[in-house]
Amino acid sequence: MEKYKIEVKWSLIFAITYFLWLLIEKYLGFHSQKALQEPLFNLIFAFILLILYFFALKNKKEVVFNNQISWKESFASGLILSLLATVTTTFIVYVIFTYVSPHYFETAISLSKNKEFAEYNYNLPTFIKNNIFDKLSFGVVFTACISYFIKTK
Repeated sequence: MEKYKIEVKWSLIFAITYFLWLLIEKYLGFHSQKALQEPLFNLIFAFILLILYFFALKNKKEVVFNNQISWKESFASGLILSLLATVTTTFIVYVIFTYVSPHYFETAISLSKNKEFAEYNYNLPTFIKNNIFDKLSFGVVFTACISYFIKTK
């Protein structure tokens, strides 16, 4: 586990950041009157993820690899980070939409013009599935790109 200490640290930073982001969404009205715009607003978080991935991989490069890292080493670290961040942020999604914004899905469905579509898309299992897919796919793509730019060997 010592080998993945930095990835664990950064996955917790990801989780805290995502928790704060979802709270901001709630207080800006994206869990109530603007519920249908929440998925679009949530895409902005991808830019924050990009920055977090950059600093996480840079941290790994400096601390573990003594500023000498290959693309493969950086990419492997980023994949592990992606998996850990997916687990932690999925837990955050569950907590937020179960305890902090428990009426979000009902609100989104009631605001929707297409109830059948809304009932299919606005529920906790779908949000959890989407979170897993989003965090893994963004993580892999961001890791591949950042690894290319920070590699030194």
